[in-house]
Amino acid sequence: MSAGLTFTYARRMARLRARIFGDVVRKTNDQDYKVVLMFARRPWQRDLPKWYPPLERYSSLMFKLRNLGLYTDEHLDFVDIMKKCRKDRGKIIPKKGAKRAKKKK
Repeated sequence: MSAGLTFTYARRMARLRARIFGDVVRKTNDQDYKVVLMFARRPWQRDLPKWYPPLERYSSLMFKLRNLGLYTDEHLDFVDIMKKCRKDRGKIIPKKGAKRAKKKK
């Protein structure tokens, strides 16, 4: 009774130890173990430098260059044209306190 019980207990504890410490839980052949080692290695992308471009600085620079006429952003040009067209058609809601809002009262 105790021999079979200790054997299963020892097997379960070995599996638990392997899970905790990141080892292979069950026996594997060499070919399968190569796959395990491949996935255990760190990804190569983590070795790249941790550098992110200063996006806020770039966007403010591009905005200034656009205002000076040295850079054209087609999307912002389209947005400006659409705003102008809406204003010409009278679709823009007047701001509070503007002349047009005061005339209605």
